[in-house]
Amino acid sequence: MKVNIISLTCCAGCVSSFLNAGEAFLEILSENFRIVYSPTFIDLKEIPKVDLAIVEGGVRTEEDEKLIREVRAKSRLLVALGICATHGGITSLGDIFSVKKFLEKEYYLSERTQLPELKDLMYPIGNFVDVDYYIPGCPPMPFLIIHALKSIVSEKQPLHHKSIVCTECNRKIIPAKLDRLHGIYEKEATPEICLVSQGFICLGSLTRDGCGAPCPRVGFTCFGCRGPADSLMYRSRDMYAFLVKVISRRTGVPEEKIRAELYKTPFIFHTFIFSRFDRFKARERII
Repeated sequence: MKVNIISLTCCAGCVSSFLNAGEAFLEILSENFRIVYSPTFIDLKEIPKVDLAIVEGGVRTEEDEKLIREVRAKSRLLVALGICATHGGITSLGDIFSVKKFLEKEYYLSERTQLPELKDLMYPIGNFVDVDYYIPGCPPMPFLIIHALKSIVSEKQPLHHKSIVCTECNRKIIPAKLDRLHGIYEKEATPEICLVSQGFICLGSLTRDGCGAPCPRVGFTCFGCRGPADSLMYRSRDMYAFLVKVISRRTGVPEEKIRAELYKTPFIFHTFIFSRFDRFKARERII
């Protein structure tokens, strides 16, 4: 199987995660999986026609859109790798600025005529082309990427994760009676007890499983990098209100007070506030 690896607007963390698979990465290369185009690894100017294209990053520039349309036209299968490609990701935080303000803030010392033409917003690639499989994460765990690609190479349906991160966390959920919520660096988390029960803002109750819950397992809150679980992807579901209720039930903190605290932490909600999660037509394609 011939493969292209493409990077749009991103940090290149998803391809790095792919490489972090180590021997598993080398194993899949030896099993009819041959990379023929990737600016990271190969000096090839023209994008060839292939069986599979793996795309990281979202569409923020006109050049990104032109590139993803060409990649789609030259690929039998297309995989969106990482939360920027699948949902818009953390790069969508730039959407809070207009293009004019964004340029003034970040490039005020640069010659702007040399910059690529920006779109009004950061978009996931599914807004422009058909996507066969989505592997969300920031970045996706190496084992998740390898499993998905092995299934695709074998022409099998990759495992579709439907549940939430809480099912993989193994921390004990207990009702508490707290006065307020806590910042993740404000105090040390107690082992084995649910982080929300301790007053931390954790998105594990909303986020798709499949990652193995590495963040909450070591005491760091889940920030939703796998995107919303299937049960929360209906347009009629208010995920923000659902999260407020979950935190209130586990901590005893009034919902009004929780809303006030959540407004102070925009970064932790980057997946849910700025992503286009409600545009998915085929949830079964999310790995």
